[in-house]
Amino acid sequence: MRTKFGLILMICALLVISACGNNPTSSDSAKQDESVNAVGETVKDEPSKEATTEPAKEEPKEEPKEASNKPGEKFTLGDWEVVLDSFEFDQKVSADMFSSSADEGNKFLILNYTVTNNGKEAKDFTSIIGGVSMKAIFKEEYEYNYTVTMIDGDLGTGSIKPLATKSGFVVIEVPDGVADSKESLVIKLEDQDKAQITLR
Repeated sequence: MRTKFGLILMICALLVISACGNNPTSSDSAKQDESVNAVGETVKDEPSKEATTEPAKEEPKEEPKEASNKPGEKFTLGDWEVVLDSFEFDQKVSADMFSSSADEGNKFLILNYTVTNNGKEAKDFTSIIGGVSMKAIFKEEYEYNYTVTMIDGDLGTGSIKPLATKSGFVVIEVPDGVADSKESLVIKLEDQDKAQITLR
């Protein structure tokens, strides 16, 4: 009887010990990451890389920078083939008997272009509604839009037939300070594509 009682006590004690062994205390959990290698050294278990690896985040794609052209260089802009032949600053622009003057304290940036319409229908190069969007950017932050003068030779006053080439001007009114400065000045053009011309 004593033997059976002793055996039952031993089994109960083993069950209690094994139950306690399965619930690690806080000090046991600190040791849980360690194991013993074949040489008898304690080795810290590292978490599996699969569990900690995060999916690679896609970096936002940058818009391709438009190529910078110089005066005299030919480039394509949508259906247009464009060359800025020359540019100048002047108080007024004139043709035949008509002229247009910039406001006091301003000058016209006169851009002389040769353009070819490679599209299949007649269209304006620049115009009050539609056409190529064009602006002068001073020091990469100040913007000036073009002005249609209604003077003969202004590329905003008449459509150009398909495969026809036309020379003319576009004017952008800018302050005297911009005209006289040596700081950067670029022309940005946009149609179906974008382009820019570096003036200085």
